[in-house]
Amino acid sequence: MKSLRRELFAMLLLTSAASVVGGCLAIKTEHEIKPIHITMDVNLKVQKELEDFLNLD
Repeated sequence: MKSLRRELFAMLLLTSAASVVGGCLAIKTEHEIKPIHITMDVNLKVQKELEDFLNLD
């Protein structure tokens, strides 16, 4: 009975020590947000209408 009690106490002690050590560890992550540049060509409709107009003459 005493050996079982000692084993349980030893397990409890080891678990507590592991929790304390694990709680002290920290992981730092760094995030970088970069701007996104988007260029859209919206002149296609105007260009088509202009070509259609000039082709009629």
